[in-house]
Amino acid sequence: MALDYGSVPQWVTAVIAATAGYLALHSIQSQRSIARRRAAFDLFLKTETDEKMITAYDHFHDGVAAMRNAPTVESFCTGEETRKHYLSIRKYLNVHELVAVGIREEVLDPEVCYSYWGDTLTNNYGDAKPVLEFLTKRDKNKYTYSDLHKLNSDWSERKRRAAKPT
Repeated sequence: MALDYGSVPQWVTAVIAATAGYLALHSIQSQRSIARRRAAFDLFLKTETDEKMITAYDHFHDGVAAMRNAPTVESFCTGEETRKHYLSIRKYLNVHELVAVGIREEVLDPEVCYSYWGDTLTNNYGDAKPVLEFLTKRDKNKYTYSDLHKLNSDWSERKRRAAKPT
C-alpha cells in the first residue's frame, strides 16, 4: 500500500503559505524592533530638549549636593527643610525607573538605551545611592525602583566588562 502525499499543487500551496507566514512574522518582528528604537529615540530627544526635563536634571544635582551636606540620609529624606531637594532626586529617579520599566516591558530598545543613557543612568544611580538605600530599608518603599536597581546592576556589569583589558 503506497502512501498518498497529495499532489504537487497542494505542496506548492503549502510551501507558499508557510513562506508567507514566515515573511509576515519576520515583518511584525522588524516593525516591533523599529518601534522600540523609535520610542527610545523619542524619549531621549525629549530629555534633551524639554525645558522641564532639563530643569529636573539640574534640580536633581542640586538635590544630590544638598544630600551630601545633610548630617544623615534619613534626615535628608524626612526633613521638611530638605524636602524640596529630596523630591527633586525622586523626580529624576522616576525618569530612570521609566526607562528601566520600558526596557523590561520591551517598549524601549535596550541597545539604544544603553548606548545613549548608560553612563547617565549608572552615574546618577551612584549619586543618589544613599536615597535609594534609604528607600529599600522602608517596608512601604522596598520595591520602589526595583527595575532601576536591576538595570543599574546589569549596565554597571556591562560597563565593567567593556572596560576590562583583554
